[in-house]
Amino acid sequence: MNATELIIFGGLAVLIIGTQVGRHSLTLRRFLIPVLVAGVVGFNYLHSVPTAGGALDFEVILTLAGVACGALAGLLMRVERDAQTGRIVTQAGAAFAALWIIVLGGRLAFGWAATNIWQHQVMQFSIQHAITSSAAWTAAFVFMALAMVLTRTAIVAVRAMKVAGGLQAVLSYEL
Repeated sequence: MNATELIIFGGLAVLIIGTQVGRHSLTLRRFLIPVLVAGVVGFNYLHSVPTAGGALDFEVILTLAGVACGALAGLLMRVERDAQTGRIVTQAGAAFAALWIIVLGGRLAFGWAATNIWQHQVMQFSIQHAITSSAAWTAAFVFMALAMVLTRTAIVAVRAMKVAGGLQAVLSYEL
């Protein structure tokens, strides 16, 4: 992982955390932006998805880890109707921010260390688990990130539908 990628992913982390922490009215944009960002990241980084050897198992395991982290992130957000305005609002605090910092920071730190100081250890792990290429590592970490973002978004959407009284009420909000 080079400095440019660290800056890009660090910026995405700041964007994700900065736009979610605090109390915000729920708008359609709050659902669309994470999905669009996930699509752009997937398009730019998933050039191939290796499935030979242990690569597919590795990708599935990291995807499931992303789902678990996304579920936790979604549950760490409050979704409720504002008593004054009647609007659906979300609220995320320090625990939500800490989870994202740990997960995203951990991925960034691992990516940097894997290419700079842990090359031998990553190679040994790959051999032991039949992970066939660096593309499998990339795919696994991208799937983990996408799963986390999309799972969190889905959980917030379901919780918002329960509070709002259905999908139509949630979708009727402005962008």
